[in-house]
Amino acid sequence: IRHEAGTPTRNESTGHVIDICSHVYIETSSQQWICKNSSAHPSCLKEHRIEDEITAVLEGAELWTELKQYQHEMVVGPQGRRMFPNFNVRLSGLSPTKFYHVFLEARPIDNHKFAFNYQTKSWLLAGPAEPESSKRIYYHPETPLQGSGWMRKPISFKTPKFTTGQREGNMIEIKKGQKYQLVLHLVEKSDDMSLHNKCLEFVFDETEFVTVSCHQNQIVATTKMNRNGRVVVH
Repeated sequence: IRHEAGTPTRNESTGHVIDICSHVYIETSSQQWICKNSSAHPSCLKEHRIEDEITAVLEGAELWTELKQYQHEMVVGPQGRRMFPNFNVRLSGLSPTKFYHVFLEARPIDNHKFAFNYQTKSWLLAGPAEPESSKRIYYHPETPLQGSGWMRKPISFKTPKFTTGQREGNMIEIKKGQKYQLVLHLVEKSDDMSLHNKCLEFVFDETEFVTVSCHQNQIVATTKMNRNGRVVVH
């Protein structure tokens, strides 16, 4: 499955990089990345390809897939909550000597808000979504890193927390009662920050979830309890 690789353009007034590969806003201590929306985000369950030689495999995809079929719920809160299952991705096909930036995005699935129906035990439409925060990106602490380093072991995202408040630090700001999926962004770094850096993205459909303050679906809660040992249940 192929994704389009965008060619960034620079905002001359700010020095920021604008990229066409996806719809995200990336903020770090030293620079900002703003990406435009792409027309399509194809994906498959376990293996996601961008160009023939670069592959991203989601580790633990079976648990993510199981939770998705139950309408996966991810607990969030103002103080921030770490995600479970963990999001770990193994990359292959990178140039061993080139440097790459890696970002994680929580991307909205749609423009709707959802509420849990206890009679049908499912999430139903409940109105329009709230405006999204611009801080839905987590900049991996090891970035930029050579391709050999990224490929040495799975890339782990255990540190970031999902928050419904405006918090600094390792936080990804999202809204409660809305649906998201996880997207991995890969940007090839050049020494002169030229306009020809490749921006690639991997969309993982099996990571789709709805955000909650505590679990509403007992099946989701039990499944997570059996794997994680602790959950927050309504």
